[in-house]
Amino acid sequence: MTEPKWVMHHDDPPCEARLNDDNICPECGFVPDMQSTCFYAYCPVCNLRLKKMQCPRCKKTYKSSDP
Repeated sequence: MTEPKWVMHHDDPPCEARLNDDNICPECGFVPDMQSTCFYAYCPVCNLRLKKMQCPRCKKTYKSSDP
C-alpha cells in the first residue's frame, strides 16, 4: 500500500489555502509561520485532498500516517 502525500496548507481562518512550492499562500500572499500551517493528506496519483483517508476521485483508501 502506498502512502498519502502530505501537503502544507495555510491555517489561519478564514484562509485554508494550499501553500505553493515557496511556502507562500496564493490566497493572501503571506509566508505563514509554523504555528499557522497544517498538513493535509493528498492522493499521490490524483493530487486531490483525501476525505477520511480516501480519494474522492479514484476511491483508493490510504493508511493514516503522520507526516
